[in-house]
Amino acid sequence: YTSGSLRSLLQPIADDAIARQVTPGIVVLVSKDSKTIGLEAFGMTAGLEDSGQPVQTDTIYDAASITKSAVTSTLLMQMVAQGALSLDTAVAPLLPELTGAGSDAIHLRHLLGHSSGLPAHRHFFEAIWAGDLAGASNRRDALVNMAGAESLEYAPGTKTIYSDLGYILLGRLLERVADTPLETLFSERIAQPLAMRDSGFSSDIRNRLDRVAPSQRYPSRGLLHGEVHDDNANSAGGVCGHAGLFTTAQDLAKLAGALCSSYTTGQFIDRATLHSFWREQASPNTSWRMGWDTPSPIPGVSQSGDSWPSTGVGHLGFTGTAWWLAPRENYFVIILTNRVYYSWEKEGIKRLRRTLIDAIVSELL
Repeated sequence: YTSGSLRSLLQPIADDAIARQVTPGIVVLVSKDSKTIGLEAFGMTAGLEDSGQPVQTDTIYDAASITKSAVTSTLLMQMVAQGALSLDTAVAPLLPELTGAGSDAIHLRHLLGHSSGLPAHRHFFEAIWAGDLAGASNRRDALVNMAGAESLEYAPGTKTIYSDLGYILLGRLLERVADTPLETLFSERIAQPLAMRDSGFSSDIRNRLDRVAPSQRYPSRGLLHGEVHDDNANSAGGVCGHAGLFTTAQDLAKLAGALCSSYTTGQFIDRATLHSFWREQASPNTSWRMGWDTPSPIPGVSQSGDSWPSTGVGHLGFTGTAWWLAPRENYFVIILTNRVYYSWEKEGIKRLRRTLIDAIVSELL
C-alpha cells in the first residue's frame, strides 16, 4: 500500500455512483493489521440546494441498522460476558411488554438472531405521530409497547426473518437489566472507553450539525439533518436498539479494531463470548449470527462482495452504510453514505458496496 492508492482505486467507482445519483457522497476506511491503510472521502454531503458541502473524512453519518451490531449486540456481548445474561435467557420475564401468544418461548438468542417469530417491520410511527401512545406515558415507551404487543408469525427458532421489532425490544431489555438509558450505556461502555468522540444518538451530535450529512428530504418531515432517518426510531425520540446511531468512519474503526483484537486477545470483549456471538445461529440455514450477518455463499449476492472471508461478519444500514470485519485475517472495511438522500427507492447501493469491497480486497488486502 502506498499513500493515495485507495483513492486512485476507488475514485472511478465513486465518481460513477455519484454521477448516477446512487449517493451524493461516500467515506471509505480500510484497516489491515490494526492500522488504517486508507481513509478517503468522495462527493458532497447533499445537493447544493440543501447547502451540501464536500464530504470530509470525519463527516458524521446516520448509521441506521449498524446500530444493531455496534450498539445493541456489542452491549449484549458485554452483559453476557459479565454473566448478567446468557444467550439462553428467556426474555419474557424481562420484557413484560412482550404479550404475544407463544412469547414465553423466546430466548435472547432468538431476538439477537432474528428468529423470534416477530414480524419484520410495522409502521408504528403512524400511530405515535398521530398521538396514540398505546397506553404509555411517552413515545419511547409507546414504541416498545407496540413492538411487544405484536403476534408471533412463527415459532421461535424455526426460521429467520430480519426484524427491527426484535431490536426495539432488545434496546429496552438492555435498559432494564442495567437500569440505565440506552444512550448512556453506549456512551459509558463503548464510546468513552474507545474515545469515539463523534458517535452517539441525535441529541449527542446536535452541537456539530455542520459535520453531519443530511439523510433525506422528506415530503412530510423536511430535510432530515441530525434527525434519525428511520421513522419508528424518529417517532420514539431517536434512541432505539434497531437504529439511531450517528458516527464517523474513524469512530467505527475504533470499535471494529477493538472487536477484531478481542477475537484473539479478549481485551475489549471476552474472547469466548465474542466467538459465540459471531458463530452461533438462532435457526437453521441462516447467514445471521447474534446481531451480525455473515457473507452469503452464493456468488453475486453477498453484500460483502465475493471475496470476503467466510468467517467474516458485518452489518448494513438502510442509509447506505456498511461495515465488514474479517477478525481472523485482522482487516475490515467501513463504508458510510447517505444514499437515501435522492430517494430510498433508488437502486444501485447494493452494487456499489459490492464493487467497492471487491476492489479493496483484490488490490489492498
